[in-house]
Amino acid sequence: MDLALPLVKEDQLTGFLLVGAKRSGDPYFSEDLDLLSTLASQAAIAVTNAQLYAEVVLVNEYVENILKTMESGVVAVSVEGKVTLFNSAAERMAGLEAASLRAGPVERLPGALADLIQATLGDGVPRLQVERTLASADRRVTPVVCSTSPFSDAQGRILGAVLVFSDLTRLKELEDERRRAARLASFQSLASGIAHEIKNPLVAIRAFAQLLPRKFGDEDFRENFSRVAVREIDRINDLVERLRTLSTPSKPLQPLDLRGPIEETLELLRVRLEDRRISVERVYDEQLPGTLGEPSQLKQLFLNLFLNALEAMEPGGTLTIRLKGRGNGEAGLLVEVVDTGCGIPEGLPEKVFDAFFSTKPQGTGLGLAICRGIADVHRATIRVENNPAGRGAVISLAFPAAVEMPAEVRG
Repeated sequence: MDLALPLVKEDQLTGFLLVGAKRSGDPYFSEDLDLLSTLASQAAIAVTNAQLYAEVVLVNEYVENILKTMESGVVAVSVEGKVTLFNSAAERMAGLEAASLRAGPVERLPGALADLIQATLGDGVPRLQVERTLASADRRVTPVVCSTSPFSDAQGRILGAVLVFSDLTRLKELEDERRRAARLASFQSLASGIAHEIKNPLVAIRAFAQLLPRKFGDEDFRENFSRVAVREIDRINDLVERLRTLSTPSKPLQPLDLRGPIEETLELLRVRLEDRRISVERVYDEQLPGTLGEPSQLKQLFLNLFLNALEAMEPGGTLTIRLKGRGNGEAGLLVEVVDTGCGIPEGLPEKVFDAFFSTKPQGTGLGLAICRGIADVHRATIRVENNPAGRGAVISLAFPAAVEMPAEVRG
């Protein structure tokens, strides 16, 4: 080779251009070198572009392989509303082929996915962990959890949005199994508690009944037996009534103002509150969102909560009832019942809602269990904690807004 010209692009050596002798045998002149230098510059650009293209092809293949092997569905839509990506997992879960969707309008996607990704395209706000249900053409229903996010260029202009969704079928099955196991454990605990609570008064009645033939002539014994039998039978009857409340079928819910059941329950307890010199502080927000409820069940719920608070306090205590919006961007109502009692022993807040669990010697352990059952019917969450601002306990009830309530619980 007569000449070797370096191929340089942006101060990076990418190769060499090797030139042999002229066929004419003439030497290379300066004009020839200028032409070859120009050719070398163009060759350097061509080589660099070829290398970049090869890298892009490798990256695309790498990303495509990742998308193919992902268990989560991935959908991308351009800012113009055209579907640009629909991976294999998305095909499987939605029962659609990517070829029928790619470059087509976003409306071709299943409605549960289209609504979410269009919302993100519209306002640029991500949606996280939103549960939806996909119904495929063969009527197979798949529960999924979805997250969306916009993607932008270097200048911050939105280019489109991506949606990632995962199949929740197995998770839902595990949750159902857990609930069945919890119900079985609860039933076993309930049966054991019922047997224990009924056996105790029956033992007392049986002991007196065994002595009755020998001591029938003893008037004091007969009076004592009569008093004990009535007391223990009343105890059994009270247990049966509480169990009946626990198992009462729920009625359709209706729009209501929670202040109504709360105030009616406080009126029922007015004499007892006055006798024990318990003051009541009401802290109600002026603007409260609407919710749905069944008035009689809610009065039973608040009655049990207020009685529990009363029994925990010494005379002269304070019962505080707060009613406000849930806050933190969540719709719904928050009810807080705060007492100035002894609080909850450490390690027990998770157990106080279990049937037949009680920290009181004469308690049946059904009051708060009934509260949890009523809260579940109203799609409300209930929890208890020691008052962080002072002594006593706080029981919180978080009710969903009326618009969040499923149709099957509405009246």
